[in-house]
Amino acid sequence: MKGSPAGPLHRVVGIETEYGVTSTSLGPGAAGVPLSVEEAVQEVFRPVESPRSGTHRFTTAGARLYVDVGSHPEYAGPECLWASDVVAQDLAGDALLADLTQAANERLAPAGVRVHVLKSNTDAWGSTFGCHENYQVARGTRLPLPGLVGFLAARQVLTGAGALPALGTALPARGEEVPAPGLPLWPLRYSARAEHISAVSSADPTHERAFVNTRDEPHADPARWRRLHVVAGDSAMSPWGTAVKVVLLDAVLTLVEQEGWDLAECELLDPVQAARTWNLAPATLCPRRGGRPPLACPDLLELVLERLAGAPGLGTDALTKEVLELARRGAQALRTGEAAPVSTELDWAVKHRVLSRVAQRAPQGWADPQVRRAELAYHDLSRSTGLREALSAAGLMRPLVPADVVAAARTQPPGGTRAGLRGRVVEACERTGRALSVGWAHVRLDEPPQPQIDLPDPRCSQDEAVEALLARIEALGEAPRRAPGR
Repeated sequence: MKGSPAGPLHRVVGIETEYGVTSTSLGPGAAGVPLSVEEAVQEVFRPVESPRSGTHRFTTAGARLYVDVGSHPEYAGPECLWASDVVAQDLAGDALLADLTQAANERLAPAGVRVHVLKSNTDAWGSTFGCHENYQVARGTRLPLPGLVGFLAARQVLTGAGALPALGTALPARGEEVPAPGLPLWPLRYSARAEHISAVSSADPTHERAFVNTRDEPHADPARWRRLHVVAGDSAMSPWGTAVKVVLLDAVLTLVEQEGWDLAECELLDPVQAARTWNLAPATLCPRRGGRPPLACPDLLELVLERLAGAPGLGTDALTKEVLELARRGAQALRTGEAAPVSTELDWAVKHRVLSRVAQRAPQGWADPQVRRAELAYHDLSRSTGLREALSAAGLMRPLVPADVVAAARTQPPGGTRAGLRGRVVEACERTGRALSVGWAHVRLDEPPQPQIDLPDPRCSQDEAVEALLARIEALGEAPRRAPGR
């Protein structure tokens, strides 16, 4: 795929990624004492932090970088209208965090300490942090939540990042590697977060792990739009996992909006339990509502793909076709237990291949600590200690967008949305040293004070008031330097 956007979406979509942070001593006998999570995050965000905004800022790409509840970094990508832009912006967030971490490690090296930022979804203490997805939906659209969540339960497994069981769970030692009956990925799970989901929906995702956050926070004109906020997904190291998540759900929502499907066929009796069951054994039949025959995970996915294939105007773009075909191959892999057809594209398959090779060489097999370390390395953003770049170079993880597109996405907003307006104001204020207030749906120059400019339409990429503000900033020039300590 070349650098031009591909995979047109039917709505504005944005991805939020939560990261885990840990630190270690540099080598055996190192004098350095590992930092607490809070201290490690503080070191990573040291170049970002300012007296005005703390550890929170918007970037020139229109993205938001900040420390969220629980002391974990978060990168919320800007609004996108193309699947390739969603992927590029997600990878740009990874690259930005990787650079911040490298700079922190250069400062910490004399103290014998190293920080790692992980796109790992869970930690050893049972905390979860993953991928939150945002989909713009017309206010008048009736979302059939029971069927939608049934689909999300199956999608959770298809696009899972793969995960070893929690620490303390026995893993097979050398000579015990025969797969358990009915558990084709054994001892891995398909999704890191599936077993942590406890509810269909919740207005408080911080304290209750649900598929969907129901808090009505559109970040847009509330009379026209609402935001579907999906909070259960695994963050993907492979760009194809991100693309499958976004393209499938966007297409399903489009079919619902066209009144072409009410999703009743996807309604599961207990979607939370289904996700947990399928996470170990996708071919297991789970009961549906309405007296319909039970379905296995690949059955439900293939039902959705069949419906999408018959919908007019869906899946005509080359990238979209490729992503839907990958979803079909993924569903078949879940049915047969044979990961080879998706072994360079879906994270659970890529990771299983990597960890299997480590386990084959390790003295204690899967039970060897090397396997756990390799899993952490799989999610490590570092170019030196992480595995993603090496896997891509070896042809074991297929790229989706070129490296130069990802590099550009760090500073350049995607086209066709208000992200460009937001990013241009941020760039102008950074260049001139002027204070501003900025959110998803507004910008305001604070130095000197100017009226707030609301941006209620996520699809609006041109605004006369913003153009006037940019001209005003240029006319003002560089802000006077503040005296130290002020």
